[in-house]
Amino acid sequence: MHIKRTVLSCAAGMAALLLSTAAQAQTELTVIVYGGSFEEGWKKSVIGPFEKANPGIKVKIATGLTQQTIALMRAQKSDVKIDVIMMDEVGAAQGNAEGLYEPLAPAKVPNIEALYPQFRVNGDAYTKFMYVAQALVWHKDQVKQKPDSWMVLWEPAYKSKIAVPDIATSHGSFFLLTAADMTGGNVKNTDPGFELIKKLKPNILTFYTQHAQLAQLFTQGDVAMSSWTSDRAQAAMDGGAPLGWTVPKEGAYIIDSTIGIAKGSKNTEAALKYVDFVLSEAAQAANAEHTYLAPVNRNVKLPAAVADKLPVKDLERLKPADWDYVTTVRPQWTQRWTREIAAN
Repeated sequence: MHIKRTVLSCAAGMAALLLSTAAQAQTELTVIVYGGSFEEGWKKSVIGPFEKANPGIKVKIATGLTQQTIALMRAQKSDVKIDVIMMDEVGAAQGNAEGLYEPLAPAKVPNIEALYPQFRVNGDAYTKFMYVAQALVWHKDQVKQKPDSWMVLWEPAYKSKIAVPDIATSHGSFFLLTAADMTGGNVKNTDPGFELIKKLKPNILTFYTQHAQLAQLFTQGDVAMSSWTSDRAQAAMDGGAPLGWTVPKEGAYIIDSTIGIAKGSKNTEAALKYVDFVLSEAAQAANAEHTYLAPVNRNVKLPAAVADKLPVKDLERLKPADWDYVTTVRPQWTQRWTREIAAN
């Protein structure tokens, strides 16, 4: 009897030791994920299923917007703490130019071969993993008729009722470029855009820098319209907010966010598995359903009810921004914006 108890005790001890060793051997992968409704959907679509498929990897989430993230990449260059980087391409282009990415080897990320060609980056320094649209978003209690043009923002009826994305955000660049496009300018001639936005100043209530900030302004009824993103607007709508979104007749900019691995990551193999999982058909379809992200994997087939909430039908009217050029002029744009637009 004593011998039996001793054997059982030893077996239990060995099991505990093995479990402890397994826990210690588990790789902790730290990844950037956008916050709010995006993070909630991403956990359902990517983090949970990835950890289930890879029990030896534990994913830890850090949040941050593009300009914060590119600053973090620079700061951690000699000692990487964040393994997988997610941000808009304006920041990714900067990071790539500065050699801050570990290139994605297609042999290790086979799903990269399934991308639509326009979403694959030359050299595979990083990859685009979804797209949404810059959208004109309106509060249905304050704007009774669906707007069909960006110029509705300038109507006198909306004095102090318009929120504009600040130039410190990538969305601020989209808005400036949109204003330039509508008035005969372009990415290399934004003077007409600055002049048009100056005329909007009486209608501007605030310049937003966070998605949650704008969502709150809409919820409170402080804002009637804004330039936002299709996914955030759709999430708010499905949450009960009385909003609508559209890609106006002048078109809009595509927002195709990126994901990549920080050069010097100590967990490169785990990071490669994670990026490949993000590009998989299952994760792409789940993100379309839960986070309203249009898939870049050409093999994904979406139910009509899901596709109707995405800008897939507008893809041909969505314009790409020349981020390689924008990164060279953003400091000048920011200075001019501060001086001519944001100043009272």
